[in-house]
Amino acid sequence: MSKYCDICSIYFQDEHALQGHLVGKKHLKRHQLVQTMEMSVVVSPLPKFIYGHKLIQLFAKFGTIKCHRFRQDCLTIQYCDRKSVEVVLSKPIWVHNVLLNIERRAFHNDLEKIKSMEQNKSEICYDNIKHIFQEETTFDNQLVTLLNTTQLTDMEVQTKYECICVHLCMILKTVFPKCEVYKFGSTRTGLGFKGCDLDIYVDIGMPIFEPNKNTPRTSWTMQKIFKNVKAILYRMNTTFSCIIPILKAKTPIIKFCYVQTNVFCDISFKNSLGIYKSDLLKHCISLDSRLKPLMMLIKYWTLHFKISGTGKISSYGLMLLIIFYLQQPSINIIPPLIKIKETCQPQIINGWQVNFDKDAVLPPITNTSSIPQLLHGFFDFYANFKFKSQVVCVLDGMVHTESEFKDIENLPQYMDRYKACVEEDDNLKLITNLMCIQDPIELNDNALKSTPFSIIDTFQQYCALGAQICAANSKDDGRDLLNTLFTTELKKKTTNHKFVVVICTNHLQNLNKSNAMDTSTDTKKLKSAEIDYYDTVCNIIKDIFENVFKMQVETVTTCEEANQDIEMHCIGSHCVWRNRKMNGIVLDPSLSCLEKEAFISEQTIENSKKKATSEVNLDLTYTLKRKKLHSPKVILTVSNQNGAKSVFQEFTYFAKSKLLKIVNQTLLRMQYKC
Repeated sequence: MSKYCDICSIYFQDEHALQGHLVGKKHLKRHQLVQTMEMSVVVSPLPKFIYGHKLIQLFAKFGTIKCHRFRQDCLTIQYCDRKSVEVVLSKPIWVHNVLLNIERRAFHNDLEKIKSMEQNKSEICYDNIKHIFQEETTFDNQLVTLLNTTQLTDMEVQTKYECICVHLCMILKTVFPKCEVYKFGSTRTGLGFKGCDLDIYVDIGMPIFEPNKNTPRTSWTMQKIFKNVKAILYRMNTTFSCIIPILKAKTPIIKFCYVQTNVFCDISFKNSLGIYKSDLLKHCISLDSRLKPLMMLIKYWTLHFKISGTGKISSYGLMLLIIFYLQQPSINIIPPLIKIKETCQPQIINGWQVNFDKDAVLPPITNTSSIPQLLHGFFDFYANFKFKSQVVCVLDGMVHTESEFKDIENLPQYMDRYKACVEEDDNLKLITNLMCIQDPIELNDNALKSTPFSIIDTFQQYCALGAQICAANSKDDGRDLLNTLFTTELKKKTTNHKFVVVICTNHLQNLNKSNAMDTSTDTKKLKSAEIDYYDTVCNIIKDIFENVFKMQVETVTTCEEANQDIEMHCIGSHCVWRNRKMNGIVLDPSLSCLEKEAFISEQTIENSKKKATSEVNLDLTYTLKRKKLHSPKVILTVSNQNGAKSVFQEFTYFAKSKLLKIVNQTLLRMQYKC
């Protein structure tokens, strides 16, 4: 009977041959490599404008780091245990409002497949399809061609996606004989784009128990399911690749790539509600022939401007926003969803009604608006929508206040299941964040709970811009509407990029006041002392910009009076923050902090000259003012003028860390000498 090595994917004739292989160098080396992969993550691309050691400090919060390595635009981190990797992969990690792209470390062939997958997704990007808008002369023709070019066809769903479910079901039946595999999400609703991922729910056909003391050893826990499924996927490495199990999540999933059709998939075992949510969306789309083109167009628009996606507005949440707009009395194309749920015998799963009446008698649709008109209405509706403290409810097509969901007794009768859920466990209340839309099936779930404020703001700004574009193109039958819509971006803010540092001068202020009190209590002398410490800080800041940042400093306005701000203009061409190393040079301990940093800057410039590093362009102003007339706080505001935005952002992180340190150390040194 043949034997199989899971790690090396090799069959052997008998047990003796297998045992010989297991002690061989090739197997042991590959086994060590697999273990390293399982305890490693890759961050790529690296976030700009953050030092490497800061990034390492961030990831060290999740576990002990064994080693790390920086490559071009890539960071590899190896932890001492697998648990740390699972924690990192189970949650979104943000740095300076940028969501990090973190993957489990993969073999080189897997990385090539990931790159290939990203290339497939880029095929539907605007640059590759913009020729459509020159070739077609009417809005309708442009929209039809756009959708035919970007959306998945029924044939593609059948041949590239459905076959994965069939194959996976056949494989998993070896462990779970009664299992069934279902697709959900965009491939089920018909709203998928070419190259989209496949969401899969696997019903193992047996109850899944939460791990506790009373759970029998023979029961199926999520951990046991993952162990068995991972073993199958890893063993069939010519069929499945890029396997990433994420157990520590609200809905545990296993990510993988199906090699034959080059499709990335997410398998879940815990929650089947996604299937019913997809079916509900699909039914809503079927109510009117204009809805699918409209939804696909809006979905493509949000993807194009990076408003939707991971860590942004979810595709499901976006569809609910569209449905809610279409439910409004002035539009009245989709009815309140309670109308199609209350006329059938409830089917309850996990405490929620998942079914609806597909044959419910609905009033005829009298709205005859064209797709451009509906698109204009969508933009106009959400451009100034008050999301804060409001709950969008597609169940009744109305907006509810946050207070209604806090005091559940004020909710209508059709929210009884939600009331019962909250009464059983108060922690299951709907999370009413900045942007809240209640799930029409899972009533205590906010479909947009993970959407940050910056994305909400950007979404509404683009809606306002879209409404203007629709209004401007309404007279020529929308011939240039789509092209203008996808090529017009938000105008950059005219205000210069800046950062603020608050400097507290208690050290010097107290010193000056005590010196003044020794000689006289005259208020004029006290006022003079306050001006002295303010002038002292101004001189230190000027020295930092000249000697540490190596910039030419010119005075714009001076402090002729006690309450006047000081403004300085600075120009620099030296990058003193990259490769800031001493290369074994020992500094004189008697040097001040400012003198030490100035010396390091000179060494950095010398090293950059040897490496022929290109110069940078810094052009900025800084302003110094006191918060109040007699306040010990001095506010430093640094504003970019004509310098490159990316360079200024790099300079910002460096300058903010150095300014406070040098000023405080200098003030303490002055106090000590006195």
